[in-house]
Amino acid sequence: MRNLTLLACILILVTALAPAAAQGGDRSDPAHLIVSMQSDGEVRINRMDWDVNAFAPVFPGAAVRGSDYVDLSGRTAVLILCNDLTLLDQRGSEVPRCDPYAYSPVFYYPDDPDWEPALPPTVVTLPGSAAPPEFTGSANRNELTGGELDSVLANTETILGLDLDTTGHAFALAMYYYGQGMTFDAITILTALPDLECSDRRPTVDPPGNGVLTLVKSPVVYLRLGELYQSLGQDDVAGRYYRCGADLASALGDPADEALALARQANLQADPVTAIDLYQSAINRYAALGALDAANLLLEICGSRNCTLP
Repeated sequence: MRNLTLLACILILVTALAPAAAQGGDRSDPAHLIVSMQSDGEVRINRMDWDVNAFAPVFPGAAVRGSDYVDLSGRTAVLILCNDLTLLDQRGSEVPRCDPYAYSPVFYYPDDPDWEPALPPTVVTLPGSAAPPEFTGSANRNELTGGELDSVLANTETILGLDLDTTGHAFALAMYYYGQGMTFDAITILTALPDLECSDRRPTVDPPGNGVLTLVKSPVVYLRLGELYQSLGQDDVAGRYYRCGADLASALGDPADEALALARQANLQADPVTAIDLYQSAINRYAALGALDAANLLLEICGSRNCTLP
C-alpha cells in the first residue's frame, strides 16, 4: 500500500506537462543506473580507474560509466537505465551499451571519494515541496518555474513511463532530482521507499536473507541518502546513513561501496583521530582494488604523515 501511495504522489506532479529538453546536472561524468537485477550468479564491476584484474560486487542503484565493465555470470541479467532515459537489458559481460554521446544526460557519476557539498545549501524544489523528514536546518530555497519546471516535469513523465516497478521509478526519479540540486524532493522519494531501513531508532540494515538483491538492501541507497542529508548540513543524519551503508557493504563483501562510505564518514568527523582511522580504512580498500586515484585523493586529504598506502 505504501508503494502505491508513493507512486500516486509522484503522479500528481505530472498532470499538466509540456515537452521540454532535459537539463544537465552539476556532478562529474555522465553515468547510467543499474535499476534491477535478475541473478542466479554473480554481478561484478571493474571500474575504468581500477586495476584491470580487480572486480567488486555491484548492487541495484549503482552508477556505471561508459567505460566501466560489468561482469555477469550464469544466466544473470541487469536492467540499466541509460542517461538518455532509455532502458538496456544487459545479459552479457561488457561495458554498458548505452549511447555514449547522449545529447542531454540526466544522471551523473556520484562516487568521487573527495566529494563534499557546498554549504550553506541552496535547494531547488518543485512547487509546493516541503522539507524532508529529519531536516532541522535552514536552506536557501528556489522553486522551479517556467522552462526549467517544464523540463523537469517532462523528464519526470518520461521516467514514470518506463517499464520499471514502483521502487525503480522512485529511485530513478530521486537520482534525477539529486543531479538537479532538488535535494528535498530526492530525499522525500527515497525515504518513502517500502521497507527502507536505517532509522534513528534502529540504525542498521539487515543483509538480504534470501539472496534477493533489491534497492533497499543495497549499500548504494544509504550512501545516496547520506550525501543528500550532508548536502543540507544535516551531518548527524548523514553519518547514520553512511554507517549503515558501510556496514551493509562490509556484510555483502563490497569493498568499493564500503570504502566510499568510510571516506564520507571521515569527512564528517570533528575528532581527527577518528577521521584518520576512517580515511586509512578507506584507503586500504581502494588500494586492494587497484583504485590508486581514489586512494591517493584520500591520502592527500588525510595527510601523508597520518595515512599511508598499504
